[in-house]
Amino acid sequence: MFGSRSVLFWPIGTGDSTTFVVREDEIIFQVDLRHTAKSEDEETDCAPIIDHLEENLPKVDGKPYLSAFALTHPDEDHILGFAELLDRVTIGELWFTPRVFREHDDDEDGMCDDAKAFREEAHRRVTATIEAGGDPGSGDRVRLIGYDTLLEEDHYQGFPTEFFSVPGHVVTTLDGEKFEGEFRVFIHAPFKQDDSVGDRNDTSLVMQVVLGDDPAEGGVLLFGDHKYPTIRKIFDVSKENDNEENLEWQILLAPHHCSKSVMYQDEDGEEVLKKDILDDFEGLQVGDGIVVSSSLSVPNSNSSGDNPPHAKAKARYEEIAGGGFLCTHGDGGHAKPLQFILEDKKFVLDNSSSEDQSDSRHGKSALAAAVETARGSDETPSEKVGFGQCS
Repeated sequence: MFGSRSVLFWPIGTGDSTTFVVREDEIIFQVDLRHTAKSEDEETDCAPIIDHLEENLPKVDGKPYLSAFALTHPDEDHILGFAELLDRVTIGELWFTPRVFREHDDDEDGMCDDAKAFREEAHRRVTATIEAGGDPGSGDRVRLIGYDTLLEEDHYQGFPTEFFSVPGHVVTTLDGEKFEGEFRVFIHAPFKQDDSVGDRNDTSLVMQVVLGDDPAEGGVLLFGDHKYPTIRKIFDVSKENDNEENLEWQILLAPHHCSKSVMYQDEDGEEVLKKDILDDFEGLQVGDGIVVSSSLSVPNSNSSGDNPPHAKAKARYEEIAGGGFLCTHGDGGHAKPLQFILEDKKFVLDNSSSEDQSDSRHGKSALAAAVETARGSDETPSEKVGFGQCS
């Protein structure tokens, strides 16, 4: 499954688990995790992602080896199962921003056990790195993402700058190895605390990930759970600094699991469409971009107060995405990820995951048929490939 250079979006309910295969069968970069108890039931259309990682990761000293794990923010739908993952595989390097935990300082009981396990492991690695005075070696590495003032704090004094990134930086190193030409990450957010524009979700890590070296060829945009105000600011800052190429995309992971809060805002009690953000998304897609919703299947409509995914957001994405809209549940094989393989600098959807996706009437996969059905329509795909729910 991990053989080709690719990106995989896993069906894990409404939450995020994204896997980048930077170098086939060798270098794997995981962003966020949601491993649910129900995923162990084969009848449930929810992938047991830790099982898949353990089975497919390369082995080092007899144990599955994950090159790096990045956490966008520690909400349960982005970190569930981390303690188990840490026990079952070796993680070469962690990426995190301390701000995502400081938002919980007054709500310690509101932090899930896996978020606490991540914070403890991240802090252990920070200490190990400072004590080493440089690279502490595989299994102890950590990349801090923040601002220069962070290194003035007691816990971070002496932390080496080679493992420290701020928004606006480019990272081409994973787990102590340089990957120029193969892997490039541009850090967009979070902003400084005094520049915050919203709630706790606005501390999420935002990245453009390119499996190559040219951001203008487009990559994968990951916005975590950000909403319109912060996303608007990210675009504005990029325009001001003349680096919009770092927002170009072939694949956009719909922020906050296809939430309408990305493009709708409450103004004087009325829900207003912010077309400016849709214009920016559309203008910066490379070729026929694809929007992916990491969520349960999007309903045909929502009631007031419903959590994501939102039908209105899906409809807006379908209007701008030349390559269509896909959902991790309903648009892939049963409990199978949506996998986009890099071919000639383009991400191509892999439609060959299983025989049960074949459509003999048209000589193409049901997944491909579902994509065609979804394009340009507010309706869900007429041919369901996956089924069931997970929580």
